Amino acid sequence: MHEIKWIREHPDEFDLALKRRSLSSNGPEAGRLIELDERRRAAIQRTEAALARRNTASKEIGAAKRSNEEATAQALMAEIARLKAEVPVLERESEKLSSELENALAQIPNLPLDDVPDGKDSIDNIERHRFGAKRD
Repeated sequence: MHEIKWIREHPDEFDLALKRRSLSSNGPEAGRLIELDERRRAAIQRTEAALARRNTASKEIGAAKRSNEEATAQALMAEIARLKAEVPVLERESEKLSSELENALAQIPNLPLDDVPDGKDSIDNIERHRFGAKRD
């Protein structure tokens, strides 16, 4: 399976290699994969931000209760309740996008080496040497 990091760093090489295998019929494949990865990364960041805010708000509740600020504590508890409901939704979204990216990467065959001749199939191969006699 391909590494998305390499694809992000070398999108033109990736698309050119797929074109050499006659597989880039839908336009730039690297762009589609990078866009999917960016959506996945954004979903992960939203999830992590919600978790961080929930943890911070939990600590702030203790401080608010110690200083007898019940209104602030109640507002923070409401925010935590909202975040507790929101986090699983965000986690499912990021898992879904991760799965989509993995599936997309798994569907792409290996890239050809530089010394492999361009072509659609074995007819375009170049014979470098022959071993034995050719059968009829």
